[in-house]
Amino acid sequence: MKKKVLAFVLTAAMVLGLAACGGGTSDGTQDTPADGAGTTQDAGTADDGGTVEDGTAADDGVVADTGSDAADGDQIVLRFASWALGTEEENNLDRQMIKAFEDSHPNIKIEIAEDITGDWNAALTAAAAGNNLPDVSLISELPVAVANGWARELSDLIAADSDWEGIPESLRESGSYNGKYFGIPSAMHLAGIFMNLDLFEEMNVTPLSYGYTWDEFMDAVKATHNPSEGKVALKYVNDFVNFLPYLWDSSQGWYTYDGTQMHLDSEPFIRAVKETANLVNYSWAGLTPEQKNMTAGADAGDWDAFQQGYAAMWYDATYCCEGYARGDVSFDTEFVGLPDGKTVIIPDYCFISATTQHPQEAWEFVKFMFWGVDGTNTRMDLDAADDAHSWTAMPITTDSSLLERCFEVFPGKGVKEAYEGMSNGTVVEAFKFAPGYSLARWNGTTGITINVDGTDTEATMANIVDRCIAGTMSIDDYASQLNTLANGFISAEWAAVNEKTK
Repeated sequence: MKKKVLAFVLTAAMVLGLAACGGGTSDGTQDTPADGAGTTQDAGTADDGGTVEDGTAADDGVVADTGSDAADGDQIVLRFASWALGTEEENNLDRQMIKAFEDSHPNIKIEIAEDITGDWNAALTAAAAGNNLPDVSLISELPVAVANGWARELSDLIAADSDWEGIPESLRESGSYNGKYFGIPSAMHLAGIFMNLDLFEEMNVTPLSYGYTWDEFMDAVKATHNPSEGKVALKYVNDFVNFLPYLWDSSQGWYTYDGTQMHLDSEPFIRAVKETANLVNYSWAGLTPEQKNMTAGADAGDWDAFQQGYAAMWYDATYCCEGYARGDVSFDTEFVGLPDGKTVIIPDYCFISATTQHPQEAWEFVKFMFWGVDGTNTRMDLDAADDAHSWTAMPITTDSSLLERCFEVFPGKGVKEAYEGMSNGTVVEAFKFAPGYSLARWNGTTGITINVDGTDTEATMANIVDRCIAGTMSIDDYASQLNTLANGFISAEWAAVNEKTK
C-alpha cells in the first residue's frame, strides 16, 4: 500500500510542464515550464522484463524473443499515446510514420489511444488504474512514469539490439535510474548560441566560430552592444544560469544536477548567477525605455526586438532552424553551440508499458518511429515528399550515412559542425529526466517572503534565482538555503523512483 501512496503523491506533485516550439512533429522544449499538454515527448518504469532468449533476427536489427505471445502471421494491436499526432486531416509526419510502420509490419496495427489527452499524467493515471495503459506512450517527465510503475524496464530489449549504442551516450544514459533503463529517446535537439550574422557584419565585428572560448564570447558581447542605437548583444539571458555551471565544472551537469543532487551552493553556480546578472546589462532587458523605443518599442519585448534584428546573439535550440529558414526572421543566422565546443541536448522520451503483452513489437515500433536508422531514413523520405510538413529534430543516431543525408538538407548553418563535435562535451537538459527538477528549479516554495506588486508572498525557487540575476537579491545570501531546499525536493521524489528501480 505504501508504494501506491508514494506513487500517487509523486504524480500529483510533479508539474506536467509540456512546452513546445513546433507543431505536430517531434519538436522539443526549452527549460521553461508551461501548463497543459504540448507537442514534445518523454519516458517511464516497470517490473523487470525477464531474460533474453535465443531468437531470430527481427526487423531493423533487433535480435531476441522478449516475451511477446504473438504467433507468426497473427495481427496484434499496439495502443500508442502521443500529443504530437495532430489531426487525421493534417496527416502530419508522425501519422505518416505510423502508416509506414504498419505497411512494413503487416502483422502489427497501431491504434491511437484517444483516451490519453488533456492532463497527460492524470490520463495515464486513470488508464493505469483501469489496467489499460497504452503499449507505448510519450511522457513529459520521465520520473513520473518510473515512480508510478507505468514503464517497462528495458535492459533485455537493449541488450538484444546493438543499434542502441548508436544513440549519443549522455542521451541514452539519461533515461536510466540505478542502472536500469526506462526512457527511450523520442526526439533530440541541440541548444546553444545563435548569431545574427547580418548584425555582426553591420557592426564590423568578427562572428564567433564553433569552439570559441568564454573570453571570446564576452568580447563579442561587448563589441555588438550599442544601446545608443537600440542594438543589444543578447536577447534574453536568464537561461544562461542553467548551462554556465557545466562549462566550468562538467561533473555538475545541467543546473548543477549531477544525476543525484544539485550543487547550488558551489562556486560554479554562484559564479553563473553573477555572470548572468552581468549579462543582463548587455541584453534587451538592460535597455532603458528610451533606448527600447529606438527599435521595437518599449512595450514590444525581447522577442520582437530579436525578430526585427536588433539582437546579435541568443540562446535557442535547433528546432527553430526551420522557422528561421522559411522567413520567421529576415537575417542570416548561424549556430555555434556553447563555448569550448560544448552543446546542450534537449531530449524527449517515450516508454513501453509495464503491462504490454507485446514488448518486442513495441520496441520495434518505437525504434522505427524515433531513433532507428531505417525509421529515420523513412521519416526523411516522407519529409522530402511533403512540403506541408517539416522535421528539424536531430537524428538520434551516430550512423554516418544517415547523418550525411540529414545535413545535406538541414536548414541551419553551423548545426552539422556542432553535432559532429558532441564528443567535446554535451549536457542533457534535466527537466524531463531528473526527479524533483520542476520543484528544485522553479515551483518549490522556499519559506522566504518577497513583495510582489505591493503584496507579501512566499517566494518560489525561481523567484529567488531570478531576483538574484536582476540584482535585487544576492546569491551569496541564499545559495546554501536554495541548495538545501533543492536537494530536499529531489530526494523526496528520488525516494519514489528508488522504490521501483532498486
